[in-house]
Amino acid sequence: MKNILKNAEKAEELLKLTSDTMILLDRNGICVDIAVYNVDMWFLKEDRLLGKNILRLLPPVTYRQVYPEFKKVLRRREVSSRNYELAIGDTTYFFKCIMRPYEDMVLCQYRDITERSQRKLKLEKTNRELNEIQKAALIGRWQYDSGKKSFCYTGHSGVMCTEEEQEILLEDYKTHILPEDREVFGKWLMQNLQGDMEASIDYRIHFRKRVFYIRLKTFSYEKQPDGNILLEGYIQNITDIQQRRNDINLLTHAINNSTEDIFAAHEDGALVFANRRFREHHNIGVADDISELNIYRIDMNTPGGNFWQGLLHSLKKGEKRSGFVLYNPLPDHPEVLAMEGSAYWVTSDKGEAILWGFGRDITQRIKNEQQIKRFSQILDKTIENLPAGIVVKDIRSGFKYLYRNRESYNRNIPLKEALGKDDFDFYPFDVAQEKRTQDIEIARTGVEKHWITEEHDQNGKSIFLDKRKIRIESDDFPPILLSIEWDITEMERMKRELLVAKEKAETSDQLKSAFLANMSHEIRTPLNAIVGFSRIIAESTDAEERKNYYDIVEANNERLLQLINEILDLSKIEAGMVEFTIAPMRLHLLCNEIYNALKFRCPIGVELVYEASDEDIVIEGDKNRIFQVVSNLIGNAFKFTTNGSVSYGYRRKGNEIEFHVSDTGIGIEADKLSKVFERFVKVNNFAQGTGLGLSICKTIIERLGGTISVSSEMGKGTTFLFTLPLSESKKETAAKQKETTDGQKETADGQKETADEQNKTSGTDLNASGNTEKSDTVSGSREEPQELQEPQKPEASKAPTILIAEDTDSNYVLVKAILGKLYRLERAKDGMEAVTMFEELHPELILMDMKMPNLGGLDATKIIRELSPKTPIIALTAYAYEHDKQAAIDAGCNDFLTKPYTQEVLKEMIKKYLK
Repeated sequence: MKNILKNAEKAEELLKLTSDTMILLDRNGICVDIAVYNVDMWFLKEDRLLGKNILRLLPPVTYRQVYPEFKKVLRRREVSSRNYELAIGDTTYFFKCIMRPYEDMVLCQYRDITERSQRKLKLEKTNRELNEIQKAALIGRWQYDSGKKSFCYTGHSGVMCTEEEQEILLEDYKTHILPEDREVFGKWLMQNLQGDMEASIDYRIHFRKRVFYIRLKTFSYEKQPDGNILLEGYIQNITDIQQRRNDINLLTHAINNSTEDIFAAHEDGALVFANRRFREHHNIGVADDISELNIYRIDMNTPGGNFWQGLLHSLKKGEKRSGFVLYNPLPDHPEVLAMEGSAYWVTSDKGEAILWGFGRDITQRIKNEQQIKRFSQILDKTIENLPAGIVVKDIRSGFKYLYRNRESYNRNIPLKEALGKDDFDFYPFDVAQEKRTQDIEIARTGVEKHWITEEHDQNGKSIFLDKRKIRIESDDFPPILLSIEWDITEMERMKRELLVAKEKAETSDQLKSAFLANMSHEIRTPLNAIVGFSRIIAESTDAEERKNYYDIVEANNERLLQLINEILDLSKIEAGMVEFTIAPMRLHLLCNEIYNALKFRCPIGVELVYEASDEDIVIEGDKNRIFQVVSNLIGNAFKFTTNGSVSYGYRRKGNEIEFHVSDTGIGIEADKLSKVFERFVKVNNFAQGTGLGLSICKTIIERLGGTISVSSEMGKGTTFLFTLPLSESKKETAAKQKETTDGQKETADGQKETADEQNKTSGTDLNASGNTEKSDTVSGSREEPQELQEPQKPEASKAPTILIAEDTDSNYVLVKAILGKLYRLERAKDGMEAVTMFEELHPELILMDMKMPNLGGLDATKIIRELSPKTPIIALTAYAYEHDKQAAIDAGCNDFLTKPYTQEVLKEMIKKYLK
């Protein structure tokens, strides 16, 4: 039995059972011999191949593969073993050919491997398909070795897996697992090591700054002889799946919590889906099975029921309808005023057509629209009735109107007529061109333009407009140009009136301040004489001297009384407390009385002239007030006239009587003429008086129904004119007779007494203090009285010289009476004379009055201080305010003494500086 395989008799039998087909080819490829074994193929037959060139019988593809190997075997005498593909007709065969050199031929061993190759190809295809599936599904393979405590990965999960095997220790791998998933992973691994491989596990790992969802499943458990356990399974990256699941959950949550009603229904109306809001609006519970509900039956009693049924039947597949509105769609929810809906068809995975419907509650929008309409109407009415023109233009469409209510021009253009048009459609070309130029500039630069202009309305009436043009830009609409015109006519007029009133108030305040300062001086001046001479009278034993001093005191008493009367007169007249006694009066007799009263006050070198006119003219008026006016004007003329004449009179002029008072005095500057009748205004600040006389005259004349005016020429004189209405009384004749009789009874002395009485009852003239000054002249106080006993003068070589700068005679007489026996006194009548006399006399002390003609005391002091810084100068003035004192000190005065003063104070102050 042992020699069966070596037995030659058995060799043929065994060869048939095990050997491949043998083909012997010569050097040219011709088949010399063939032995076919274990194959039954129609082309491997001895009769078909023997003596044939087998190489040339092969298909071209196979020939190109076999022939090079055949030549190599012949040339190199080595064995060739390769697999070949043989395509014959529609059938492809696979065979293995082993070629060996045999003598000078080639022995080919043919083995059919068609079935095996086909299985291999199929397996390779299956492996490729599986590999692609793994790539698409992100699947890989893993193996765990409990001995090494390590994982091996390979595959296409995209997380730690590649086509090449990767190995990682269990502890290192756990560091990638999120902390909250590590415990679950550990338990799962322990179950698998114990043989429980049923469950898979999903967990998360952090890899390359991302979180991935991983799924593991074990499919192989092998326990090795050494006790180690090998687990093998698949790994899948389910991140995308999980994210889609999360997205679906999020979408489901969003749909359920949407503020819209969302539902899906079949063509027959059967509901497929309904979100929470839809369920709430249609009273469907969360647990209710919506598949048993029908959209038609749910809404059958609502306005929307028939609508949905009609929509399902009319809406074609693939179409979408949106923007339709259902009003009052939910009877159980009347608060829902309207819903805006949209709907479209969607084909399900089963091929069923499903209608998806969306309904949005637009109640608030409806309310907002109603509110906007309401506010729009209110705003339109408000803008329409505003004293402003509002125009809105579209910059990009050539400045066409978007809105306008009115403008200063064409105010009656309706809004509808203006929309879509521009300025050239309504205005003259030059006006429209000017507007367009402004619009282009503002649109280009964006700089707001604001101005106030005076224009005219449709009736030609002047109006003031506050104009403003602004470019407005927004991301919500194209740029526009806003033009606003405010009618500020009344405001502008009021503003101008307020400015005039303000100027008047400021002027009045300034005049008032000047008046108070002036009154302080004017009151203190006569008061100084009264106080000073009263003390001297008490001390004097000379009767003649005392009489002269009495005259000075009386004159200053009158002056002070006249000042007070003027102030009271103006106050009473302005307050309406003065009553005018209107009665018939003969003007000729009145003018005679005025002449008799004032002729004794006429300055030396000046003549008072009454220019008589119609002696029979009788008017109705207040005799005392007219007397007051004329005497005031004449007294005023006396003050400013040093030679020539002062004339007055009257004449008939139409239905009026025109009075005039003219002088040949210094005249009034042209720029001061318009202010002479204002209160507290003095044309000459050095003249005595309140500055109220002419204002009182003007008020009296106007109350009597007349007017007053003035004309003047510097150096030639001044003329005052006033008119009174001529209205003769029915008792004119009786009045004339009575006045004639009274006139015949008058004597020269009687005339004077009557005139003096009239002067007292009528108050005073414009600048009563000026007239008083003239009366001082009459009474002998204008110049030093010759009959006044001269005080005994001290010796000229021993007595200090005091220079007295004083323009008022009575004030100088008072100082002389007090100091004349103690010091050598020299008088300067103004500031200029004081400076000149100082340079000539070099006095030891100066008493300086502040208010003097030609050059004031302050200016004179400043000049003297430049000549002599040390000579004591005492300000002796009726100005009593603190700022007056400070001004004197600043000018260079050493001290300040206010009138009236006492003998003791004056003497002590002089001793202070002349020790």
